[in-house]
Amino acid sequence: MLRLACLIIMLCVAPLSAAQLTVDYQFKDLRGQTTSNLAHLHGKPVAMMFFEPECPWCIKQAKVLKKLHQECEQQVHPVALGVNGDNVRLKRALFRLNFPFEAYRPPSNLVQEMGGIPATPILLLLDEHGVLIKGYRGYTSMDELKAQLCPTV
Repeated sequence: MLRLACLIIMLCVAPLSAAQLTVDYQFKDLRGQTTSNLAHLHGKPVAMMFFEPECPWCIKQAKVLKKLHQECEQQVHPVALGVNGDNVRLKRALFRLNFPFEAYRPPSNLVQEMGGIPATPILLLLDEHGVLIKGYRGYTSMDELKAQLCPTV
C-alpha cells in the first residue's frame, strides 16, 4: 500500500514525460536481443502496460489495449513492459497475452525510481506530446481508456 501511495504521489508531483521514458532509459526487447530507447514513440499517444507472469488481469488488459489500438482515431501505441520474472517466464507470459505490439523489459533503475511495481497490470498513459495523462493500477476498462486517449471516438 505504501508503494502504491508513493507511485501515485510521484506521478502527480513529478509527471513522467516521454523524453524521460524514451530517451533516458534503455529497454531490452523481449522478442529479440536488442536494447534501445523508445524515442520512436514521440508524436503518438502511448499506453505502457507493466505485466508479469501468472497475471490473469494482464491478459484481460492486453485485450482491451488491442481493441483500443483498433478503435482509436489517433492510433494509440500500446507497449508491454515485463517485470518480476526472468526472460523465459516473461516471454511465455507475453505469448499468453497475445500482444502483437512492442514488448520490453524495463530497466531496473526505472522500476526503482517508480518505487517498484507492487501489482500488475499498471498502465501509464502518455499523450502525443509525451506528457503523462494518467497512471492506473489494476484492470482499466475500455471506456476509461477511450475517454483518456481518444475522446473523439
